[in-house]
Amino acid sequence: MKKTEILFDSLENVGHVITNLQSDGLYLSAGFQNIRFDRFDDLPLKSYVKIPGKYKLPLQIDLTVHVDIPGFYLGIGKGHLSFGTRQDNRSIGDICIPDGKPRHFPNGVPLQKDVRISVIYGLKYLQIVVDGQTCYLSKREKYKKAEDFPEKNKDGFELLIAPDKLAKILVKEITLTEYDIDPVVLPYEQIVLPENLLCKAKVKAEFQDCISGLSMEIQNELIRLDHDLLSNKKLKIKRKIEGNRTGCKITYVSPIGFSYALLISENLMHHFFWWYMVSNYKYENKYMGRKNDFMNEMLRLADSLSPEITERLVSYFDPCVNCRQYCSAPTQYEYRNKKIKSCHGKIWMNMDLKTFSDIRFLFDVLFQVLAQHKIIS
Repeated sequence: MKKTEILFDSLENVGHVITNLQSDGLYLSAGFQNIRFDRFDDLPLKSYVKIPGKYKLPLQIDLTVHVDIPGFYLGIGKGHLSFGTRQDNRSIGDICIPDGKPRHFPNGVPLQKDVRISVIYGLKYLQIVVDGQTCYLSKREKYKKAEDFPEKNKDGFELLIAPDKLAKILVKEITLTEYDIDPVVLPYEQIVLPENLLCKAKVKAEFQDCISGLSMEIQNELIRLDHDLLSNKKLKIKRKIEGNRTGCKITYVSPIGFSYALLISENLMHHFFWWYMVSNYKYENKYMGRKNDFMNEMLRLADSLSPEITERLVSYFDPCVNCRQYCSAPTQYEYRNKKIKSCHGKIWMNMDLKTFSDIRFLFDVLFQVLAQHKIIS
């Protein structure tokens, strides 16, 4: 048995990862992240910290983390495990044979408290334990049967930790233990089974029920937004609720051509704004287009009103990563004479409280642009 405690100053920064070595741990965030686990065979993480050295299985990985804003990824070989990434049905990727197919475990992480995560990559099993609860235990991992596994394991696997875009993660401890033979499975009473990650069909929950798992600060922000959007009759917004608090999508849609959506799973959420695409009429020689799109004008007006907020809004755009050869969804905008190539043109935001004031600012700008075009009066 060989035990290695990782020193934070030994980690290598790669890509757009943001790190800050503090007295109680290593702060991690990222300004840019390319994640399409369903569309790439190799690990698509571009912003991460790399752990020095290579490690052989059987391997136990122990992390102590404090998560203010999720999520993050543990990469090993060609595989990964996702933590705190909401509706992630590809939260497990095999370390030797990743195939992009849905595989998941209940990967939620308690927020704003120290959490112990233990992962055992054994020769006969894989076990994942979060905050003392076994979330996953399997003896059918593909890497065990991979032809090149013995050779890869002899050489050792590289490890990395990747924060999600705009996440706020404090890593307090990383310990790696290599064994000669598989260790005994960590004790557990029962395995936490994953929830249905999709919005439940024919389930109609109330707005308050869908947001009830979130913090009171976020609930108050959402209640305020909900009131403002539905009370503004000129925007003709209608609200649609799908699913319940374990898997909910709340969408605010305007026939003018824009929508704003909340994606919620218990205590985790994302929200996004876009000029939505439709596919039932021909547009620019493609069967995929928009009814309206005033994003460029919105960015120019926003920049004249508040350059600081606009810079944040631009950073929220979901980047296009060329995940498919034939794609009708890439969208290009301009900001300060620079091109922004975005996937679907979506402005993706997380649980940071300032994103809610930012989206209110964006709606104020939207209202002014629509008034200038006399779409509303």
